[in-house]
Amino acid sequence: MAAINGTLNAVTYDGTEIVHHKSATLTVTNATADASTKDSSGWAAHINGQRDWSITADGLYDTDGATSPDILLGYIIARTADVTMQFTTDSPGNVAGWEGTGTIVDIAITGSMEAAMTYSMTIKGNGALAAI
Repeated sequence: MAAINGTLNAVTYDGTEIVHHKSATLTVTNATADASTKDSSGWAAHINGQRDWSITADGLYDTDGATSPDILLGYIIARTADVTMQFTTDSPGNVAGWEGTGTIVDIAITGSMEAAMTYSMTIKGNGALAAI
């Protein structure tokens, strides 16, 4: 079995890699609709419903004000149109993974005493997620 080093993961928006991120998760869900009938013999039956995807990421916050988390926060404040997001598995090439258009749902910037400032964020997909 091949293993991929998580350090190679990158999250990008509109072609710009989010800096200093430590971890990221791509979640894809497939909602199901109940298709049970009396003929199901007491067993639940389902059909495929809507699909959904999201990306969460967290990392170190860079205080120079020019970091990607600041830019993404600006998108929320300005209510900027959706951005193209990529979740890749082979940084710095960024040629394998998944891509879609998403809405930036939230960004949290945290400052704890005697610790590096961090950020976390969530992007919710709008429409299809495609392999790249």
